[in-house]
Amino acid sequence: MFRIACSLILVSTTLALAAIESGPAVDSALPDLKADAVTGDDAGRKITFTTTRKAKPTVYVFIRADKFDRPVARYLKFLDKALVELGKDTHVVAVWITDDADKTREYLPKVQQSIKLEATTLALYAEDKLGPNAWALNDRAHVTTIVTDGAKVKARFAEQSLNETNVAEVTAALKPLLK
Repeated sequence: MFRIACSLILVSTTLALAAIESGPAVDSALPDLKADAVTGDDAGRKITFTTTRKAKPTVYVFIRADKFDRPVARYLKFLDKALVELGKDTHVVAVWITDDADKTREYLPKVQQSIKLEATTLALYAEDKLGPNAWALNDRAHVTTIVTDGAKVKARFAEQSLNETNVAEVTAALKPLLK
């Protein structure tokens, strides 16, 4: 009986720690992303980001609005700083997945004012609480990060918990695209 209990605990722990699949498959074509820009040059407009960023290295970060916290803010801040250092017209598009567009539209400028992002546009998507359908976002992932060359998905990361230490894996996936 003890062995069975231990086996069940081991299996359930392994399943809980299994990687979350979220976002388009690596090497697949980048699906369109139309969202409301809240900060940056296009603030106040609905933008097709995948068109405006076509052929430019871009990191898309999808954040469940109800899961945004200080560690996620630190992740965004350090990711933004890393992209500023890399240069080469790299950019982050951070998209809040929300069911309250007005509240999020009011909140995101405060986030920008607080963490002072330079290479990041904050946007919101409120058409579906699961996010853009073509992006295949998993609702178990609090944050999904997609690294692209502007045309294809080159890497994807899905986390339930993250902070600034996760930036290294994203920049490692981005650097080969800058040569």
